[in-house]
Amino acid sequence: MVSGFFCAKTDYRVTHIFRIFSSIMTDPKCTHEYRAETLLLIVVVVWAANYPLAKFALASLHPFVFNAIRYIVAAAVLLTGARIGSWWSPVEKSDWPKLLGAGFVSNILYQLLFIVGLSMTTAGNSAIILSTSPLWTIFLGARMHKEKMPRIMWIGMLISLVGIVMIIVGSGKKIGLGSQELTGDIIVLAAAALWGLNTTLQKPLLHTYSAQQLALILISIGAVGLTLAGIPAVVQTQWESVSWLAIVAAILSGAFSIGIGNVIWSYGVKHLGPGRTANFNNLVPVLAFILSYFTLHEQLLPIQIIGAAITVVGVWIARR
Repeated sequence: MVSGFFCAKTDYRVTHIFRIFSSIMTDPKCTHEYRAETLLLIVVVVWAANYPLAKFALASLHPFVFNAIRYIVAAAVLLTGARIGSWWSPVEKSDWPKLLGAGFVSNILYQLLFIVGLSMTTAGNSAIILSTSPLWTIFLGARMHKEKMPRIMWIGMLISLVGIVMIIVGSGKKIGLGSQELTGDIIVLAAAALWGLNTTLQKPLLHTYSAQQLALILISIGAVGLTLAGIPAVVQTQWESVSWLAIVAAILSGAFSIGIGNVIWSYGVKHLGPGRTANFNNLVPVLAFILSYFTLHEQLLPIQIIGAAITVVGVWIARR
């Protein structure tokens, strides 16, 4: 996996970040596969950092308002990129139903179900259930596209899932089931399946449209839907009590975690396939725990470190 980092001559000083990114994307020595893996590792870091960033913003912003800001910013970033890069191509009328369906699943329904489910169940339950999304991707991809699932990939996915369970259990968070929590668990499970479905739905569309254009269309659909869903919360929010830093955090989250992150995710789906791309998601909670330890001073126990190592091993096995 790390070989993607060494297929181009790079200088790792901060002042050369953009040169690094450019060399990765343009160096002919980099295959599409290595380039996709390198970029997916970058987006894993971005998504992991988004957890403490979002936690800070949500202290003064309603979740629906937070999501609306993020998606509006993400759509604006991608639209600017489309105008500058001129990578927009005409959309076939017959593809619009597929695009609308994928956008609704990935950027409206998934987001809403996740927030509602999380509010009803424990964080431990939600994290474990959502970590099954790569398995849903593999299962749905195999059913919808008649793809064969290699045994080694199943083994790697299950190993990484065991690692994530160890991380959650080791954190000391309550993992329990009750009447309300059970309902929340079911809703979060539906959200995990929707994320797996989203990754699968993107694959045929990426044969026709670029990763940037597909991300722009799907995120724009989400921006419209989530803005409409967030209107009541926007009206009820006492904006004078909202920290301007929370607004900045929402903007940064939208630009990087959603805008740029989804472009890279679509690129990975196109060149690695839904299954291998989805498996990178298992690295997110590992890095999120590490970043939270340093930024939020959360406890990091030995069992969590072991779980993180097992998760990384599972990812390596699954991508072989």
